[in-house]
Amino acid sequence: MLEQVTQATQYVFRPSDEEKPELFTNKDVARFATEEFCRYELIGGEIIISHAPVYFHQLVSVKIMQSFFGYLEGNSIGYILPTCGLILSEFDGVIPDLIFITHERRDEILNEEDGKFHGAPELVIEILSPGRVNARRDLQIKRELYEIYGVPEYWAVKPPEKEIEVFKLGRESEIYAENATLETAFLPKFKLSVNQLFAN
Repeated sequence: MLEQVTQATQYVFRPSDEEKPELFTNKDVARFATEEFCRYELIGGEIIISHAPVYFHQLVSVKIMQSFFGYLEGNSIGYILPTCGLILSEFDGVIPDLIFITHERRDEILNEEDGKFHGAPELVIEILSPGRVNARRDLQIKRELYEIYGVPEYWAVKPPEKEIEVFKLGRESEIYAENATLETAFLPKFKLSVNQLFAN
């Protein structure tokens, strides 16, 4: 079982018991989320709506999945999954671009009733969309949220800069840019070429 990190937060609002009745919950989001081309997420009791991603965002997503699929064909240890719902608390529910989750962790946190994961997978990947608002959400707010709930590894993929910033619990982030090869301890001998990922 992955352990939750407890710490002071800078970007993610953590409500007191008195404030909780005034906030949105995941049940509210399930009722409000009616637009199929929008993504509804909940962070700190606040609903965040984002629109359908653009072409290059999705191309990068597909390339990452292809790299994982190639590896997992010969190493059946888990799954790479797009846009899965993660329920982290009553007031926090997000839809990352991609997650990697092992078979064991899936069995621990998959809720059969709603089909969502109630807890943190081993790896979360977000592909940044253009704009300062999107960058702040993924590099500050979501990064902190994933740290709070004990996501061991978080990749922030930055298409404009053609780089990947990797956050690991308790460590400084690392930047993988041109000519770099990204590896992860969760997948022994897995390699992701930054140059190939961002090639048109």
